[in-house]
Amino acid sequence: MQQDLSEHDQQFLARITQFVDEEVIPQAPELDASGSYPATLVKRLRELGLFAASGRPLPVYCLALEEIARGWLSLIPVVNAHSSSVWTLKHYGTEEQKRDWLPALTSGDKAACLGLTEPGGGSDLQNISSTARPNGDGWLIDGHKTFITHADHSDAMMVLLRTDHRVPGQPGLSLFMLHRDEWEVVRKLPKLGTKGIETCELRINGLQVPKDRLIGTVPGHGFAQVMDALEVGRLAVAAAAVGVGRSALWNAVESVRAREAFGQTVSDMPAVQAQLAETANTLAAAKALTNAAANAKQAGGRHDLETSSAKVFAADAAVKASLTAMELAGGNGYLEDNRFAQLLRDAALFLAGEGSNGVLNALIGHKISHGTKDLAWL
Repeated sequence: MQQDLSEHDQQFLARITQFVDEEVIPQAPELDASGSYPATLVKRLRELGLFAASGRPLPVYCLALEEIARGWLSLIPVVNAHSSSVWTLKHYGTEEQKRDWLPALTSGDKAACLGLTEPGGGSDLQNISSTARPNGDGWLIDGHKTFITHADHSDAMMVLLRTDHRVPGQPGLSLFMLHRDEWEVVRKLPKLGTKGIETCELRINGLQVPKDRLIGTVPGHGFAQVMDALEVGRLAVAAAAVGVGRSALWNAVESVRAREAFGQTVSDMPAVQAQLAETANTLAAAKALTNAAANAKQAGGRHDLETSSAKVFAADAAVKASLTAMELAGGNGYLEDNRFAQLLRDAALFLAGEGSNGVLNALIGHKISHGTKDLAWL
């Protein structure tokens, strides 16, 4: 446990670790194999305070998500989408919206998902065609969204829509809050990994909502609000990637300690030791970069470069750690009886989740090459 954390935060993280070891890891293989929704584990996330965790210091939030991901990545999108919605409400909602929505969301009584991506849009969130148009004393919403995680089990959704109320430097988008009966899940998408939590395509057809569903009081600020929230989301993904990488590494260590080949224990082979060392070094660097980005974001302001860098590096580290673990496990690494295949499938999500690595690297490179970010961040 990190010594610079408050006793309160240390106790919180200790409870998370106990939960992962005693409840998540024993249940995860069966739940993942069956693709069953982990209702009991999600209920425990609520009880343990994970739905209010974004209100804690962001480095603590990241450590908590790292531990959850160490147990089973499928639980992370539930917390991440919810926390991004809570973060946005806290920073951009009106006082009335905070009173109406936050008590139930932070207590865990209600869960929220985040409706951003559209078919054909991908990481380009400016390319939004779903609309909210002024209609009487409210808004008329028509939308088509996809890749919306936890959309069939959430009680609320924060959705990004085109209002065309443009403000300087913004593409005319706005955020709205919806209740569960206000969107239709068209289908649940088949996925390579994170099989325990649904990812959906959904539609919103001719929905009339009151004017106070708009986040804030002035339309047109939704894109900037989302970009701020996604920095917290990228921290969550980076932390989760470290957790998956740690799980892969320690499963590999257990495997090579137990196996013998060519008259010696596999863990005594210099080539194997070198692979383990490289994996450990990379994960340690990813964790340090994630912690640094979390501290920067905690201090306030926008930190798209730092959070993007942490996400990209940690994502690559998790995928490489999972591949290395599978290789070191030999033939057993390719079998579904072990965790190695599941970890690799889950790790692949990090390459695209919360902005693809290619898009984020382009952002980082642009800011560096154009001098819009002081290299002192390094």
